[in-house]
Amino acid sequence: MRFPSRSLFSCFCLLLATPTLAQNQELASLYEADQAARSKPAEIDWTILLPEDRKRRERVLELMRAGAMQSAVDYYHAAMVYQHGQSLDDFRLAHALSTIAMSLEPEEKQYRWLTAASWDRIMASQLQPQWYGTQSHSDDKGMFLYPVADDVVTDEDRKAMQVPTLAETRARLKELAEMHGQTLNPDPPTIDELRKARRAWSQE
Repeated sequence: MRFPSRSLFSCFCLLLATPTLAQNQELASLYEADQAARSKPAEIDWTILLPEDRKRRERVLELMRAGAMQSAVDYYHAAMVYQHGQSLDDFRLAHALSTIAMSLEPEEKQYRWLTAASWDRIMASQLQPQWYGTQSHSDDKGMFLYPVADDVVTDEDRKAMQVPTLAETRARLKELAEMHGQTLNPDPPTIDELRKARRAWSQE
């Protein structure tokens, strides 16, 4: 996937000059559809949702290329749609867009959270430990917190990005698993075990 970085930079400069522009209504609608599709996690039919997600990403990209992004919330809406993508490029774009939104409106809590979560998703997609602890995965034993890197960020850093402490996240994991209709994995895999499993899968 290619994205015109010069156009993105131009939009960024425009936003710095005019930070109070109204949100794009179509981007808002795409974001709302993305969120509504995930309102009942245990009932998601992925054979339906994944193609819908792809269509939303395609339309968001068209709107970005047309210069539709005129406010911090536009960047946030586009970032969330791409956060639910399937590829490393999708997650990288989600992180870039959420970072711009956060830069434009640093006090907006949801922009800060998505910047952290998109970074964690980039790391997890490359079988690297996540930093903030926003990503959970599932296997045949149940849901688990994806491995977190030691001593890269502190709980104070997490709070600054509107992310719960690791203890708070772990305490809520059972509740999150139940919300998705799953059980909690009593023996979550290490990062090395996940990498080994990926290598074995790729050789099949």
